[in-house]
Amino acid sequence: MNKNILLIVILSLISQYASSQFIDKFGFNIGTTYSNQLWDYKYFTTKDPQQDYKTGLSFFVFAEKEIIRVLSIRSELGYIQKGFKNNIELIGNDGNYQEAGGKNVTLHDLGMDLEFKIKLFHYKWSPYALVGLRGDYMISHKDIVFAGPGYADNSALFKTELNAFNKANLGGLAGIGLEFNDFYYLEFEYNPSLTSSYNIPGLEIKEICWDFKLGLNLNKLIQK
Repeated sequence: MNKNILLIVILSLISQYASSQFIDKFGFNIGTTYSNQLWDYKYFTTKDPQQDYKTGLSFFVFAEKEIIRVLSIRSELGYIQKGFKNNIELIGNDGNYQEAGGKNVTLHDLGMDLEFKIKLFHYKWSPYALVGLRGDYMISHKDIVFAGPGYADNSALFKTELNAFNKANLGGLAGIGLEFNDFYYLEFEYNPSLTSSYNIPGLEIKEICWDFKLGLNLNKLIQK
């Protein structure tokens, strides 16, 4: 999917939220992700897994509707980077380390969230909790590419698995946040997958992601 088209869709959603009389808040947030994948080998165990956490980016637009004073429902749509860092060096037949084009496997996902926001206190600085679900759709990915002797074709390390990944997945979502005068907010979210990205008799792969966000309620600033 063309990223420019995705940006146009997101901006269009902001416009629609702004014109709606049924939305209490709308805006956007930008975040830093910390993601990994859990590779569960069915026939043997590994003490040192190949996968480790990597950082990435996220960007979401949101709309929020208050149900009662302490409970709101919020939906989000945006872009999120997931994946993992490979922490094992590959040694060729000549005994030398193979050069690689980076160590991160990056998944470029379109994400859609549906969350309940629980806000018991309404102060200048108001803490709250989040619980809900996230649906991810992988629009593209970036693999680790090796070069050198035996890798003249720039072989991709995880090509077989990534090409067979389920593009759509469902995950849980839980988090805590702190809102300042209904204008700005900080959030920390945990997003474990409920479905498998890859599942064959000998291997199952699931995702895990943490996200630290800075958000802005645009309608509150406009009203001000």
